This record gives sequence, C-alpha cells and structure tokens, in this order.
Amino acid sequence: MSMYRSYLLKNNFWAKKGNEKNPEADKVFIKHDSEVGGIYAIIHNDKRGVKIIADNKEYFFNNFDKLDTFLNRLQQRRDDFMKILKRKNISKKLRMLDI
Repeated sequence: MSMYRSYLLKNNFWAKKGNEKNPEADKVFIKHDSEVGGIYAIIHNDKRGVKIIADNKEYFFNNFDKLDTFLNRLQQRRDDFMKILKRKNISKKLRMLDI
C-alpha cells in the first residue's frame, strides 16, 4: 500500500483527513483541478491496486505505468482545454483590431 500512497502524494494528491485513525479502512486521496474537477484515489486494504474516480467514472489500476498514463492523459486534456480558451480569446481580440 505504501508504494501507491507515496506515488499519489508525489502527484499532488492529498490524504483525506482521518486516514490514519483506522488502519483497517481504505485510504482515500483527493486531488482537485479547476478544469477536470475532483479526482479521488482509493487504496483498498484487501486488493492490490488503486481505484481512481474521475468524471463520475471508476477506473482500477494495479500497474503504475497505466496509472501514470491515465493521470497524464487527464492533465493533457486539461492543457488542451486551456489552449482552446486562450485561442478563442486571442482570436476575439484580433477581430476587434482596426487593420
């Protein structure tokens, strides 16, 4: 479990308050992004792996490479969204120029 915990903490996830009180319970980690929204990671005590909840969908990963790819894809989607917004703002301002 500690490998997933340290991986999530390195990727800017925050441990849910009270995770340490009950060592038998599942560990919950939270990351919030203004464009993607909330991303929840749950490490189960009985299963090896981590369950990710993002965009109201659940994903289970027991492979660090696949988990890393998934989180990078979420980040890339956010970056693409920001590029579109910036491009729209720039084109709107360019249309208003007197040329």
